[in-house]
Amino acid sequence: MTTQRAASRQRPRSVGLTCQRVTNLILNFVRGELHPRTAVALKAHLRECPDCIAFLATYAKTIQATNSLRYETIPPAMRNRVRHFLRTKIAEAAHAASDPA
Repeated sequence: MTTQRAASRQRPRSVGLTCQRVTNLILNFVRGELHPRTAVALKAHLRECPDCIAFLATYAKTIQATNSLRYETIPPAMRNRVRHFLRTKIAEAAHAASDPA
């Protein structure tokens, strides 16, 4: 086998986009906000990458699930408890970061 042939087998099938790039573009793809060339490249990648197809399917199901949730206001007592918890954790983290231990 020639060196050129061996190198071509090691290249990813879809030269246009990496899985990481596809992951970063999924939201805009689902919303239909990608540049047409980028959308074509993403679709080409999806045709060849079962992992990215699975990621897209999971992402789409997650969006559907969250869109079906009802909006409810958090009761004031719960909001205050969460706020207190977050402020405490932030203060602890700031103290730990400034402590030269």
